[in-house]
Amino acid sequence: MAYLRILAAAGLFINFAILVTTLPTISVVGAKFFDSDGNQFFIKGVVYSLSNNAPYDPLVDTAQCTRDATLLKSLGANTIRVYTVDAKSDHTGCMSAFDAAGIYVLVDLGTPSDSLNRANPAWTDDLYNQFTATIDAFSGFENTLGFFAGNEIINDGNGTSLAPYIKAIAIDLKAYREGMGYRAIPIGYAAADITSVTPMLQNYLACGADGIDFFGQHAYSWCGDSTMAQSGFDQLYAKASGYNIPIFIAETGCNTVQPRTFGDQVAIFGSAMNNRFSGAIVYEWALHENNYGLVTYSGAAATGTPTPIPGDFSNLKSRWSTLTPTGTPLPSYDIRTVTSTLACPSSTASIWSVNGEVSLPTLGKAVVNTRSSSASSSTRSGTLTGLPILTGKTSSATSSSTSAPTGPLNDTENSQTGSTSSSGLATGAIAGIAIGVVLLIAITAIIAFLLWRRRKKQQPVAPLDLTPEGLEVGSPPPKHELDSNAIMEKFSEQPVKPELTDNHSATFSDGTTQNAGSVSSTAIASGALGAFTTTHATTDETRDSQNFDPTAPAAELATVPTSPKPEAASMGQSPAPVSRRPVPGAVTSASWANAPWHSPPIDEAPNQEAPLLSGTDEEDEMRRLDEEERRLDAKIAESERIRALKEEKAAVQAKRAEFMMARDKASKS
Repeated sequence: MAYLRILAAAGLFINFAILVTTLPTISVVGAKFFDSDGNQFFIKGVVYSLSNNAPYDPLVDTAQCTRDATLLKSLGANTIRVYTVDAKSDHTGCMSAFDAAGIYVLVDLGTPSDSLNRANPAWTDDLYNQFTATIDAFSGFENTLGFFAGNEIINDGNGTSLAPYIKAIAIDLKAYREGMGYRAIPIGYAAADITSVTPMLQNYLACGADGIDFFGQHAYSWCGDSTMAQSGFDQLYAKASGYNIPIFIAETGCNTVQPRTFGDQVAIFGSAMNNRFSGAIVYEWALHENNYGLVTYSGAAATGTPTPIPGDFSNLKSRWSTLTPTGTPLPSYDIRTVTSTLACPSSTASIWSVNGEVSLPTLGKAVVNTRSSSASSSTRSGTLTGLPILTGKTSSATSSSTSAPTGPLNDTENSQTGSTSSSGLATGAIAGIAIGVVLLIAITAIIAFLLWRRRKKQQPVAPLDLTPEGLEVGSPPPKHELDSNAIMEKFSEQPVKPELTDNHSATFSDGTTQNAGSVSSTAIASGALGAFTTTHATTDETRDSQNFDPTAPAAELATVPTSPKPEAASMGQSPAPVSRRPVPGAVTSASWANAPWHSPPIDEAPNQEAPLLSGTDEEDEMRRLDEEERRLDAKIAESERIRALKEEKAAVQAKRAEFMMARDKASKS
């Protein structure tokens, strides 16, 4: 049974492991990220780009993702950012590998060929279809942290007029997400490191009735052993005061000082900034020409086993190992600490060209949900539970509503819709439970099969039938007529016994006596043969009913005690009275020995019950057992005789075939 317990334990372990490795989903509440367990989430990320040859999708090679995920986990990362993906490819293997390593994925929706054109901006149907296809491809994964609707679209002070397009793209994609019934995966923007533009841009994208869900700021100003003031991080922190959506550093890692010491991580995850900023993403994983990598590969294609770069990799790992902010648990989070609705910035002559809340070039597409209701309900699940019920206004970017937003939501409405979207289990949890149930059923079936096989082996085996009928295949052979001459030859082979005298008599149970007289052995044998031919039909039944052993000596066939008497005594005086039948003569008994066709005398009724000779039950039982043993010995002897006859017949057939072959050969010659 030990192996059965091992199988059961293995099944439970696998089921538990599947449920544990499914990451909780991440949602936005106010200005913070929270996982579905109610813990504040801080991003410890790395830009995961294996090649600078665009377009390149790093999430299609499962083996490579598995190798990299293991090392990323040892580094302390919980998030990767991917610049380019192909929506038509299968990303299941890589997403599962990163999920198993406890790593979330931030996906950029634009590609080098499909992005907003800065020189001739237009939010088109083609871009819409491209972006929504990527959302379709990644919305089913529980470890999809969010989407970037744009990356550094405004890359200098003269491009601020592009801000309404960025906001329109985010609003249309959020409407698509809600219309398709997807989980409320956050959709945000990654801004270039432009100090003069950043404050107005971050506020504009989050102001008004609707906007982005999070803001990612690129910041490369912290180099070497810098400080908050020298790097300008103090200004980033100050401008985030009262910000109503999560903000984090989407790219960082100045490399002007080698090796990089990542002192900015201490500021971001420490008390200096972690109450407003939600983490950082380090640029980048693989080493390229720009010399920002954390690992190297043996080949130019950035495949195979990653090798950590001394200095950079170990320094970042050391920093992150000591930086573990806990943040604010969801039940304790007071959303009133953030501005409910930001005012849109006014235009300035030299910095910001968008004046207030202008009309947006949204497409306003009607979303037709082509997914099944079961799929919609499963993907909506897994968001936050236990949202605080507050009064007043809250941010429209709180991504827990279940329909396309049309205006600001108050806190009561937000908490109610959040409860609706968060009911049930996460898709990953449901999948884990389903897989666990299937494994449990399979293990139960295996255990049942092993028990059945073991029980079958323990079933008693039927005893071997040694009777002639049992040794034969098919129906038993017909009984042949006996040859009296052959029997007489057997008698002639017996040693001559002295004839019985006239005074040889037997006393029966009814008191009568019979004198055997001077009967010759030949006459007695002839009488026995005649008795056989008239009672042959009832031989087997009568012998079985009386437990008669035809191969036993005559002295043992009688119902007298088993101890034999001397032959002279049996020949010279009358035997003791018997209660069942007279003891046959010595010669007659010899003729019955080894004769399986023997039957009792015909004058004895087959079913007659004779009184026991002895007065003790023990002696009677011993005699019965002795007679049963002799009967079985007779059957064994008969089966051996049949086997010998078969072997003799086979030898005759072989000789006959040999003779025929010799004859044919002679005739041909």
